[in-house]
Amino acid sequence: MKKSLITTTFCLTLITFSSFIKAAPVLIDFDDVIGSRVDITNRYAGLGVTLNAIDNPFPLSGAFPAPATLPAILGGVSTWTEGFASALSPPQVAVSSPFSGEPDYGDGGILISFAFDVNSVSLVGVDNGTNFGSDDESVTLTAYDAAGNQIGQVYSTTNLPSALGYDQTPASIAMDGIRYVAFNYTDSNFGFYSIDNLEFVAAPIPEPNIVFLLGAGLIALFGFRRKFGQVSAQ
Repeated sequence: MKKSLITTTFCLTLITFSSFIKAAPVLIDFDDVIGSRVDITNRYAGLGVTLNAIDNPFPLSGAFPAPATLPAILGGVSTWTEGFASALSPPQVAVSSPFSGEPDYGDGGILISFAFDVNSVSLVGVDNGTNFGSDDESVTLTAYDAAGNQIGQVYSTTNLPSALGYDQTPASIAMDGIRYVAFNYTDSNFGFYSIDNLEFVAAPIPEPNIVFLLGAGLIALFGFRRKFGQVSAQ
């Protein structure tokens, strides 16, 4: 009987931990916004994402020296029309809004905050300066957990010059327990930087009905075991 109880409990536990709702990737390309310099700090809060400006001292080289705990929020985030609003109907990007010490758009980093844990975050860093790949550009993504402690960092030096000269640097980070991702850049020439094509995947969560069934099953099993023990004692 004891062996049967252990086997049943193990099977129920295995079913529970193999039955998770896997979230589909969510893409935010900012193209749903019309106009440049439109505040989008809380625009995507319904998707569980908020964006804020953080410090990004410039110029720098190499991986960004991100702090061990969450960087201070200094301002909001706005849209910017690629090509400095000079092209017809170009895609939008997101830039840090001006804050104390950095009066211009795009001179700061961006803190991406999630309302839940995510397993992966990817984006494209865009240098809105037209240097045609002549300067040293890189992107650093730093992940923090719900307590605000750094849990990982990725340094990307991939440089993809575009026909318009707005060099792009894709970067991604993946691990369990991500709640914040700080986007920072290093650049040896021009400091106007933005992000595009932000994509994330929420951490899987157990299906509620399975959790309920496991709980009910365990209660029933322990109740049965207790009753069986009492009968045996008699």
